[in-house]
Amino acid sequence: MISIFQGIATIVGCMIMQQPVTSCVPYGVSQQPALETQSAHIPQKTGDAIDVDLTAQSALVWDIETDTVLYERSANEERPIASLNKLLSTVIARSLISPNATVTIPPDVRKAQREGVGIKLIPGEHVTAGSLFAASLIPSANDAMVALAIATKGSESDFVAYANEYAASHGLFHTVLANSTGLQGGTQHSTAHDVMRMLMIAYNDSYLRPFLSQGKGEVISFEGSKHTFVSTDKLLGTYMPILAAKTGYTLAAKENLAIITVGPKGQKIGAVILGSDDRFQDMKIVVEYIYRNYTWP
Repeated sequence: MISIFQGIATIVGCMIMQQPVTSCVPYGVSQQPALETQSAHIPQKTGDAIDVDLTAQSALVWDIETDTVLYERSANEERPIASLNKLLSTVIARSLISPNATVTIPPDVRKAQREGVGIKLIPGEHVTAGSLFAASLIPSANDAMVALAIATKGSESDFVAYANEYAASHGLFHTVLANSTGLQGGTQHSTAHDVMRMLMIAYNDSYLRPFLSQGKGEVISFEGSKHTFVSTDKLLGTYMPILAAKTGYTLAAKENLAIITVGPKGQKIGAVILGSDDRFQDMKIVVEYIYRNYTWP
């Protein structure tokens, strides 16, 4: 059967690409596999090692092909997620503006630069929206995300209002944004399950997907200024293959990380870590636990 998560990703993907839902069916809605065929692909738990020892408050791991949950801890608990909300913000901005559009950097980026990570965009300079998508996801640049929010909805507050309506209408019932970036302040929260949905929607967008695993990049303004950046994901380039990843951190949210990785036998899994003291170590522990204790048909 087609899962709820796949259905959401399909519908949002169609909306982003401005295609009818019936003509955009990446998971084969018109040719549903028999239940027994689907079940034959579900990973089977074959071991029961000592329980996972994590510092994270919430965690979730799932099989990408079947959407089978393989491990969860307080995965429906509402928590601040910091910059993981840029997964949702960029998907929404992507539905509202062309990557080729010219964006004028607004004065509002100064506040975002003071409060968190930025790439030193200069108010008044002009850049492409596409370069701002890259900067929002790869180094998690708050000034780039604010510039996109204002370019698409006129103000960050109007973007947030639209984003919250969008989240509620697309099945993200436990997600509330207070700003476009995830910076601390206001009422904002999500859950590991909702972050899973955000990650899959962004990953299924062929334009955004490369930015989720890219190590570095740059924004070059039409005026000639260059803003270089590197990824915040320390797992890139390690033994763990990263197909997609997004980080997030504030004092209130602590360390957060969402990834898609692939195992030695091609097992593709997604994982979310929220409220961690050491997100990268927690992620290694939970992923290795899955590979030790599950087998794939």
